[in-house]
Amino acid sequence: MNEEIVGFEDVIENLRKKLLNGTKGQDVISIHGMPGLGKTTLANRLYSDRSVVSQFDICAQCCVSQVYSYKDLLLCLIHDAIGEDSDQHRELHDNELADKLRKTLLRRRYLILVDDVWEDSVWDDLRGCFPDANNRSRIILTTRHHEVAKYARVHSDPLHLRMFDEDESWKLLEKKVFGEQSCSPLLRDVGLRIAKMCGQLPLSIVLVAGILSEMEKEVECWEQVANNLGTHIHNDSRAIVDQSYHVLPCHLKSCFLYFGAFLEDRVIDISRLIRLWISESLIKSCEDRSLEDIAEGYLENLIGRNLVMVTQRAISDGKVKACRLHDVLLDFCKERAAEENFLLWIKRDQSTQTVYSHKQHAHLAFTEMDTLVEWSASCSFVGSVLLKNYDPHFDAFHLAFAMSTSSHAFAISRILLNFKFLKVLDLEHDVVIDFIPIELFYLRYLSAHIDQDSIPSSISNLWNLETLILNRRPVVNQETLLLPSTIWDMVKLRHLHIRNFSAESEDALLENSPELSDLESLSSPFFAHVEDAELMLRKTPNLRKLICKVQSLEYPHQYHVLNFPIRLEILKLYRLKAFKTIPFYISAPNLKYLELSGFYLNSQYLSETADHLKNLEVLKLYYVEFGDHRKWKVSNGKFPQLKILKLEDLSLMKWIVADDAFPNLEQLVLRGWRHLEEIPSCFMDILSLKYIELENCNESVVKSAMNIQETQVEDYQNTNFKLLIKVHY
Repeated sequence: MNEEIVGFEDVIENLRKKLLNGTKGQDVISIHGMPGLGKTTLANRLYSDRSVVSQFDICAQCCVSQVYSYKDLLLCLIHDAIGEDSDQHRELHDNELADKLRKTLLRRRYLILVDDVWEDSVWDDLRGCFPDANNRSRIILTTRHHEVAKYARVHSDPLHLRMFDEDESWKLLEKKVFGEQSCSPLLRDVGLRIAKMCGQLPLSIVLVAGILSEMEKEVECWEQVANNLGTHIHNDSRAIVDQSYHVLPCHLKSCFLYFGAFLEDRVIDISRLIRLWISESLIKSCEDRSLEDIAEGYLENLIGRNLVMVTQRAISDGKVKACRLHDVLLDFCKERAAEENFLLWIKRDQSTQTVYSHKQHAHLAFTEMDTLVEWSASCSFVGSVLLKNYDPHFDAFHLAFAMSTSSHAFAISRILLNFKFLKVLDLEHDVVIDFIPIELFYLRYLSAHIDQDSIPSSISNLWNLETLILNRRPVVNQETLLLPSTIWDMVKLRHLHIRNFSAESEDALLENSPELSDLESLSSPFFAHVEDAELMLRKTPNLRKLICKVQSLEYPHQYHVLNFPIRLEILKLYRLKAFKTIPFYISAPNLKYLELSGFYLNSQYLSETADHLKNLEVLKLYYVEFGDHRKWKVSNGKFPQLKILKLEDLSLMKWIVADDAFPNLEQLVLRGWRHLEEIPSCFMDILSLKYIELENCNESVVKSAMNIQETQVEDYQNTNFKLLIKVHY
C-alpha cells in the first residue's frame, strides 16, 4: 500500500497488545468510525506488521463492501490461508468452501482481516468459518457502523477511531508534501492553518496534500489554496475532493472519472486499466513514447496527488501493478461522471429518456445483462458499454441452466447489432460469441467471459480491434479453445489474451498470415511443435510479453537456440502432462521475467540460459525435475541482474552456488522443498538480499535460512532483512 501511518501511535500500540496478548480465546478487534478516518489504513498497518504476523501460523484477509459475494470472501480467505490459486476452488459450493476454510484454520493460530463490513449478516455468514481453538487467534474487523462492531464483539470492546489532533494533522500534511524533508519555516504558518481547515480528517488532509504537492512551494501559492478551501470545507471531504478534481489538468480529469466504471472496494489491475484508457482515447500520444508509458505517467500523477491508492508494486522495477480508490473518491467519480454525461450507471427499470441523450457518446455501465439487452435497442450512439459483475466468481451453473433454456441467451450478437459506434465492450458476464457484424469497425477493445469451444470466423470483422480478452470458466480452461485462422488477419491487434487456445488450419497461419507487427502481448497459445512456435515468433517481431503452453516439443537438434523477439521482456512457458526436457535454449537479450513450469532441466541448461539472458531480473521455476543426480550447480557470475528467485516443488537434493552468483538478489522464495539438504551458505554474503520466504520446506532448509538471517542481521547489520516461514502440511 502507498498509505503511510502518521499519528495514531497510541492506538496502534493498544491494538498490537490486544492482537498479541489479551484473552487466550479467539477475539475480534473491531475498528469503527466515519469514512476517511483511516480505518483500512490502520488495519492494514497492523496486518502487515512483521512483529505481529510472525506470531500467527496463518494470515488471511478479505474486503466486504456494501454489495458482496459470500463465495468471493471465502475464496479470498482460502487463497491467503493455503496459498493456492482460487481458480481450482471456484466450482465448489459455498458450504464446501466454508468447511474447507474452517478445517484449514482448525488448531492453527490465525490472524484474519475483514475490512469494510456494512451489515450484521456478514458476520453471521463468516463467524462459523473461524474456529476457536483457545490459542489467541485474532480477527480484525473494520466498519463504519458502531452497531456492526458491537454485534461482532467477543471479548474486546470495539474501538471508535478518533479524529486527528492538530499536531497529527500537521505531521501528516508535512509528510505527504515534503516526504522525509521538513517544511520551510516560511510555509509553516499557512500550512498549519490549512491542516486545521481539514477538520482533523486524515482523508481530507491527504487530498489537500496532493494539491499542495503539485504547486510551487511559495507562500502565495499556499495562501491561494487556503482561500480556495475556505472555512466551509471543515469536516467535508467531498468539498476537498471537488477542489482536487478542479485543479487537475484536463487530460487527467477523464482518466480520473473513468475510475467510476469500477465497483466499490475492487482492486484494479493496472494493465487492464491502461488498456481501457488507451482504447477510450484518453491518452494523448507523444513522439518517442509508447501510449502505455504515457498512461503509466498519468497514473503516477494521480497517485502523487493522493487520488489513487497503490495496492501492489512490482518488486523488480517498482511499477504499479494494482490500485484502488477510497469509497469517498469512487462515489465522487460516479456522481461527477454522471453530471458530465461522461459515464452513466444504468439500473433496472430506468428509462432511456430520463437519463440518456441520444446525441451524447457516453460510456454506459450495467450490472444486469437483461437491462443491457433492453437498452441496446435505443443507444446506438454509445461509445462504450461496461457490464459489471458484483460477483467476480459468478456461478457458472446458473449460466449453464440459462443457456440450456434458451438458444439465444446472452448471445453477443443481440448486443452488438445496435451499437454502431462502440469502441469498448467490457463484459464481466458470460456470453456466447455467435456472430460479429461487419459494421463494428470502431471497436478497439473487447473483453468477455465465454463458455464455448470455438470462435466464429466473423471475429475478423473487427478489423480495428486492438485488444481481445476472452476469459473462460475454470472447468474448461484445460480444454483448447479453437480460433479461426482469420484471427491472424487482425493486424491491428496489440493484446490477445485467451487462455489455452490454438488456431485452426495451422498451415494457413504459418504460410499465409501477415506479420502482426503491432502485437505486444500474447497469452496463451498452445504449441505442439517447436517449428510452430518459431513461426509465431517471426510473425510477431515486437512482442513484449508471451505466455504459452507446449506439449510435444520434439526437435532434431539437442539443444537448439530459439530466438525470441528482441523486445520480449516477459516469458512464461508451461509444459503440459509429463516432464520432458526443453529442446531449445532461450535467447532473448532484453528478457526480464522468465517462468518455467513442468520441465526436466539440468545445470548445463540453466547455465546456458543464464548466458543468453543477461538482463533477467525475475526467475520462477515450478514443478521442475532435475537431472545431474538432482543437483543444481550455479557457477561464477551467473544471473548478474536477478532480483527475485522463486522455486516451487523442485526435485532438488543438492544446490551448489558460487560465491559471486546472484550478486543483486533481493528475494528468495522456496516452496515445497522437502528433499533439499540446505540453502547454500553463500546467500549469507549477498548484501542486497532483503527477504527469504519458506513454505512447506524441511527442517534442514529452515535451519539454514535461520543461519542466513542471523549472519545478515548480526554480522552485516542488514536490518531490512526478513525471514518468513509458512507451514501448510
